[in-house]
Amino acid sequence: MTPTVLFARLMARARLRHLQLLVRTAELGNLQRAAASIPMSQPGATHALAELETMLGAPLFERHARGMRSTPLAGALLPLVRNALAQLQAGAVAAASVHAGAAGNVRIAAIAAALSGLVAPLLPGFTVRHPEVAVDVRSAGADELFKLLDQGAVDLLACREPVQLPAHLAFVPLVEDRYVVLCGPQHPLLAVQPVGTAQLAAAVWLLPPPSTLAAHDFDRLCSLLGIAPQVCWVSARPILMTLAMLQQRDLLALVPRNVAVQLLDAGLLFALACSPEMTPPMPPLGLVLPRDPARCSAEVLQFIAYVQDWVPPSPGVD
Repeated sequence: MTPTVLFARLMARARLRHLQLLVRTAELGNLQRAAASIPMSQPGATHALAELETMLGAPLFERHARGMRSTPLAGALLPLVRNALAQLQAGAVAAASVHAGAAGNVRIAAIAAALSGLVAPLLPGFTVRHPEVAVDVRSAGADELFKLLDQGAVDLLACREPVQLPAHLAFVPLVEDRYVVLCGPQHPLLAVQPVGTAQLAAAVWLLPPPSTLAAHDFDRLCSLLGIAPQVCWVSARPILMTLAMLQQRDLLALVPRNVAVQLLDAGLLFALACSPEMTPPMPPLGLVLPRDPARCSAEVLQFIAYVQDWVPPSPGVD
């Protein structure tokens, strides 16, 4: 069967409920539970799955005593089907926002540092100037950003300056960043000005999340300064977990300042006075956006224009 024939068959006979049933059955490993979650009757689900398998000309699941296991065909289709359903959901959100009075929407994916250090401070002003624009912001890891953009799931990325960019994209730097050594308000090293290498070496450290820039730089800085740190074997991306650990234990953590800027400003965490070698600068935060304005909606262009005129707040004294 050729792709053209298969596509024509799916366009003529497939329904969105078929796709939803495929995803839920793969996730739950059980057709009865998948049917209940949609919701759909058990006979209806059995019939719909059989229809889809007939259209595709091959089974999607292996039936066994403990449930259902995806076949290679289902495994190949699932990422594409999930993306299609996500796009449909995004379309529903956009349509609902327009029905509710919004002129259009702007969709942004942001890493943690850009969420708290860039998007959070600029967004209130944008919504005052453009109250008719709906803004959807999602948190994403650095490794997920460009996939979301390529899939059309978001319009803009808020992140660090990439090493390389496709020719059709540009990066606008907006906020500088650097590392800080964080601790809770009870930590004894807060009374030390400045904190020396020996004191940092004797401290207990909270590990940065693995496979992050901070984890790589923490190892590099410890090696550079000749520190073999004691560590607490907890690592977590959410900054609220770092907050809980540092407030309840005498720990230190190497964190990008913009990840923790709101906690620093609120006096919930504090930055030690360390040498510049321990708190080096990081790549700036900014927006990745299309070079060609024709690829952007009017609302996205309004957001870009606002951001380019926006003046970042001056960093306070940590």
